[in-house]
Amino acid sequence: MKKRGVILLCHGSRLPETRRTLERLQEMIGEGKGFAAVKGAFLQFGQPDLPAALAQMSQLGLEQVVVVPLFLVDGVHVKKDIPEILNRERARYPQMEIIMAGHIGAHRKLAEIILERIQEVVS
Repeated sequence: MKKRGVILLCHGSRLPETRRTLERLQEMIGEGKGFAAVKGAFLQFGQPDLPAALAQMSQLGLEQVVVVPLFLVDGVHVKKDIPEILNRERARYPQMEIIMAGHIGAHRKLAEIILERIQEVVS
């Protein structure tokens, strides 16, 4: 079995308290799922950025890293920016397979969460 890591990639924010949401997701994904490492990264406005997170994964000796874009829509970041960064980083770390998972998108489970949030505020 490959020594595998996961990078949860969010857009980022200038507000430092937004980091806590990403940290909590890291904890939930990492709890007993068999990954050697789960890291959060920011496309903009935060550190580590994606190249820095991939460098951390390489230093851990990981063989495979799955980058999960935490984006709802497949806009320019998902279609252009992230793939371009990953292509550059693949050349830097040929010993490490870097895979981009699909973005969050429209999904039945996401719709369930949205409905739960609506129910929380209406009676």
